[in-house]
Amino acid sequence: MPQMNKDDIAQISSKDQTLVIHCGKVYDVTKFVNVHPGGSKILSLRHGKDVTKIMENGPHTHSKNAYRWLRQYYIADYCDTSESSDNHVTSNGTNGHIPSKSNGIKHVQQNGIANTQEEEIVNWDEPMLWQVGHLGAKYHSWIDDPVDKTLRLFKSDFVEYFSNTPWYVIPIVWLPVIVLFLLRSFSMFSDSNVALSNLVSVASFSLSASAMPVIFVLGMLLWSFLEYSLHRWLFHSDPPTTSYFLITLHFLLHGQHHKVPFDSGRLVFPPVASSVFLVILYPMFRLVFSAAVTDSLVAGVLFGYVCYDMTHYYLHYGAPRKGSYFDRLRAYHVRHHFESPHLGFGISSKLWDYPFNTLIRMAKKRSSE
Repeated sequence: MPQMNKDDIAQISSKDQTLVIHCGKVYDVTKFVNVHPGGSKILSLRHGKDVTKIMENGPHTHSKNAYRWLRQYYIADYCDTSESSDNHVTSNGTNGHIPSKSNGIKHVQQNGIANTQEEEIVNWDEPMLWQVGHLGAKYHSWIDDPVDKTLRLFKSDFVEYFSNTPWYVIPIVWLPVIVLFLLRSFSMFSDSNVALSNLVSVASFSLSASAMPVIFVLGMLLWSFLEYSLHRWLFHSDPPTTSYFLITLHFLLHGQHHKVPFDSGRLVFPPVASSVFLVILYPMFRLVFSAAVTDSLVAGVLFGYVCYDMTHYYLHYGAPRKGSYFDRLRAYHVRHHFESPHLGFGISSKLWDYPFNTLIRMAKKRSSE
């Protein structure tokens, strides 16, 4: 196996790469620096250092998933000596940059040293959507073991292209729709007093255009509940291990995100998929509320959804200020992925985790023995 010593690591600038040592192995964690729940400095300041003890006895407990995630970044064994070796990985001729998985040194899961179980049950070179249904009883444990990869879902290049959604597509598509709903609602409110509901006559209870902001905000609040409900009871439902179709559907809806949580093209909902939810929700609202009220309410729900998708992307790829609200929310969401997938269903806020008792509480620091 390739080896590195402290002199090899010393030649690597922390501006280019971040290497850490854990249990006698060297890991290139450069890709994880900016998404570490504790902030980028947690790892960047430990470049070239042994993190074994701090991971075991640090301010919080690292989950099994955290250790499994780390092993993906393995590049060499650590040799605590300056003597040269034929197996040494050096930076000579590479401008002080150690080759990573893509340009010379394979990661553990690629060379069969570890993570071999995953390599045996799926083929990452083939579309995943046609494979996951065959995992059966192994499906749940498989998606709860996240990996740092990009994922291909479909065989068709055309369909695959539209299944990957850049974050900016969400406001581009949905903000104009929100404006149209609000304009149509305002037009109906302006014509006359509007009934709150189809079940209540105008004479007994009517609203004016001044009610639109209140309805809009109620729509945003309603979205926060829908966000929690969908995430907990639909996306985190347990499909029967004998059902190829339901496993595949679950993976398409949410399982894929837990398997590849940092695949940037799969962090926001494709507009086609979210349109299906809109087509279902709008008629349901119209059964109860008048057209003007429904349009304002749906506009608020959609705006809440846009805020949710933007927040979700930011929690995975943003760089919030240390100690800020989004920094704490980011750490909370990462714990949902790596530590407690059956808790912490609030993403844009923790609001509904409190009354439903699904809050992820901070683990107490272990006392030194």
